[in-house]
This record gives sequence, C-alpha cells and structure tokens, in this order.
Amino acid sequence: MYSRTEEERLAYITRERKRHAEEMRDNEEQRDEEDFECNIKLPASFVGSRAWTSDQTADAMALGRKYGKPTFFCTMTFNPDWAKIKSRLRPGQTATDIPVAVARVFKSRLEKVMHVLRTRFSEKKYLIKVVEFQKRGFPHAHIIIKVCNAINGHSSAKT
Repeated sequence: MYSRTEEERLAYITRERKRHAEEMRDNEEQRDEEDFECNIKLPASFVGSRAWTSDQTADAMALGRKYGKPTFFCTMTFNPDWAKIKSRLRPGQTATDIPVAVARVFKSRLEKVMHVLRTRFSEKKYLIKVVEFQKRGFPHAHIIIKVCNAINGHSSAKT
C-alpha cells in the first residue's frame, strides 16, 4: 500500500509541475517533453527528497547551535547473525535475500534501544535518530543525544 501511495504522490507532483510549467511558458518556446520529464525536483514535503533531507539536516544543526554539541553519539548496526534473522533463513539463503525480515528485526531492536535511551536519560535537550542503508543493503542507525546537566570530561574539578 505504501508504494501505491508514494506513486500517487509522485504523479501529483509531476502533474502539478507540468501544469505550472505550461502556465509559465506562454511566451517561451516549447521544450522537448522528454527533457521536461527527467528534470523533476521533488519538494521538501516529499519525505526522502534532497530538499527534505536538507531541511532535516538544517534542523539538526540548529539544535546543536542552540543547545550545544551532543553528549553521546551512538551507532547501531544490523547483525546478520542475530537469532531472529538466522531462524527465518531457508537453506542457501543469506540475510540479503530477506530484506523485509531484516527491516522488521532491525526496527524492533532499534525501538528497544530508543526506549532505553529515552528512559535512562530522562532530562535531555535533544535526541536525533537517523537510519541509513549500507551498500550491502543492511540498515544502521546514528543516534545523538544532548543530556541536561552532563558531566563535562574536559572541565577540571575545583578543590
């Protein structure tokens, strides 16, 4: 169902861009339709687009500027040897052959990690999570946390 929804959103963006371009082209010469098709820029409202990613990055950087550098930087990587993955493999299969199971197991584990981080650090300024996929197809997450009243390792104690 998600892919159908995304397809409809992309079709809407294409239709609206064509309509807008036709309105703007009253006095300009007609451009090749094929050239028009390949140069569609996705708006920031489309999750995953370059504009959306840029906005998300800018928001994260603004948090760092306002509240200071993060206290912790955590990375969680997918392990193809996890028992839940091994139990779903058929003979001759590898984890790359079952991407849906990989995504579900990783998401489940990541939610547990996020729950622990949210409950252990009750007073935090910000917590940002980014999930990416490696070239071999496995997910990994980067998590940064700014904790209130954190002990600064660089400060010296006054005696």
